[in-house]
Amino acid sequence: MESRLEQAAACLPMSLRQRLEQLGGEQKRCEEIRLRIGQPLQVTLAGEERALPGSRLTSEEIAMSFSCAAEYSIHTYADSLCQGFLTLRGGHRVGVCGQTAVQQGQVLSFRCISSLNIRIARQLKGTASPELLAQLWETDGVVSGLFLSPPGRGKTTLLRDIARQLSDRGIRTALADERSELAALHNGVPQFDIGQHSDVIDGCPKAEAAMMLVKTMSPRLLVLDEITSEADARAAEYASHCGVAVLASAHAWNWDDFRQRPLYRQLLDRNIFSRIFCLEADRHVVRIKPQGKENTEC
Repeated sequence: MESRLEQAAACLPMSLRQRLEQLGGEQKRCEEIRLRIGQPLQVTLAGEERALPGSRLTSEEIAMSFSCAAEYSIHTYADSLCQGFLTLRGGHRVGVCGQTAVQQGQVLSFRCISSLNIRIARQLKGTASPELLAQLWETDGVVSGLFLSPPGRGKTTLLRDIARQLSDRGIRTALADERSELAALHNGVPQFDIGQHSDVIDGCPKAEAAMMLVKTMSPRLLVLDEITSEADARAAEYASHCGVAVLASAHAWNWDDFRQRPLYRQLLDRNIFSRIFCLEADRHVVRIKPQGKENTEC
């Protein structure tokens, strides 16, 4: 059976794929494959980059890998490339760097590719504990919840697992997946298990996708990965006014950090979320109140 690493590396020339075999048993631990012009092939293990033995990468090898990742049709991936990435089969993501073509402040395309970062996607089922799911449930059904954490603590993974479990319980769920991180559609097919009763709009700004989903798919639950703008906040408020529960995340180190940010203070004033949680450094999920933390880990 094809491993997750082999699936993610399928866009690389055979000579580069063979270098990855040097990892041996560590292949399962590989988080990223990094290609930079003039540097050796590198992988990320436990957050640390490691160079693999072999010659330095050429611009031709980078270009070949990029073209294969885009299935030799750059136009197909134009929208996501404007945001600096494209999604592979299996949900793996390729980050792209290089010279861009810009018009009126908007990135149109990449002219020359200087580096690629292939992030190996792995779905962690069961991340959302029964205790956490119980916190998101009342007599009338699922309630709105907001998850706070800095980058890298797994809030996207957690949101995806909550959505999957609730969807499989029969909750009609809608995902506004702007950056292809929750469902990771590839040719219209979710590359992650998001549940039996889920609908996705992928690659569209979250606020617009959320409004379309609420108006057209009649969800009971709307999932947004990150609230980063006033438009996102308005979309969440609109959904809640329509009787739709909202699950979302926000970048903040803790409750105090969250309250100090103007956008998030406005979010609190709108009273959209009846549950607010903080993801700790050890990945525990702690429910917090305006006065501080409860002694409840989920």
